[in-house]
This record gives sequence, structure tokens and C-alpha cells, in this order.
Amino acid sequence: MRLLAPALVAAGTSLVVALGGTASATARQRPTYPTNSELRQVQLATFGCARENTAAECSRARALADPLMDHPLLSSFCKDSVWDVLQKAQTGPENSFQRRDAIDQAGERLFSRCQARSDPKPAAPTPQGPGPSGLGSGGASGFGVSPSRN
Repeated sequence: MRLLAPALVAAGTSLVVALGGTASATARQRPTYPTNSELRQVQLATFGCARENTAAECSRARALADPLMDHPLLSSFCKDSVWDVLQKAQTGPENSFQRRDAIDQAGERLFSRCQARSDPKPAAPTPQGPGPSGLGSGGASGFGVSPSRN
């Protein structure tokens, strides 16, 4: 076991160096969340596929949606919608209402589920008095019981 330890340390050191180099490279190329305009382009392409029922429009919708499947920042909830677009944006023998509606709904879900959510604003703190003495809290004791007024 003692003979293997230096080899393991050397292997571990080279692994750390390799990972350290990778970490610094990825820090420079951090992915950004898709913008609303990018998501809107995918949505409009799905609408075009539903409306026109042509191979060119449907392949454009799939080509715009496909990179979103591998995006590291998108949730699985969003990627389910992307997958739905990839599956439904196909040409059909007839451009029925059911076909158009299914593709339109997939595009709408993609846009609504994949939008970046803004962080909620913290609630404004309520003004509090100096404490349970009742000097600044309107006579309340601080324990949910107000003093009796005889």
C-alpha cells in the first residue's frame, strides 16, 4: 500500500491541475440565460411551422429550439417545453386545427416557462417600537396580548 501512495498522490495532483485549468477556462466562458428576444424567436418559429406546415419552417423551429436542450441554466420544467417543440414541430399531411393548436401551445409554453424570473424584492420591514415595554408599540406587550383598558 505504501508503494501505491506516491503514485496516487501524483495522479491526484495532475487531476487537480487539470481541473483547475478547466475551471479557470469555464469561468471566462460562463453561459448566460437566454434573453426574451431569443425565446421569442423560437416561439415565432413554432408559430410559423404551425401556420405554414412546410419543412423549412418546421426545421427552423427545431433548429432554434435544439440548443436550448443542452443549456446548463435552463430548468427541466423549461426543457420539457423545449422537448415538446422538438417533437411537435413536424410537417403533417394536412394542416388541421389540432396540429396547429398543439404546436402553438408548445411554443407558448416554451416562452412562458423558460423566461428568466426576476428575483423577488424583499419586503419592507415593518416599523417596530423599542420592544415589549410598550413605549413605541402602541401599548402592546409584545406577546400578542394587549393591556386591558378599564
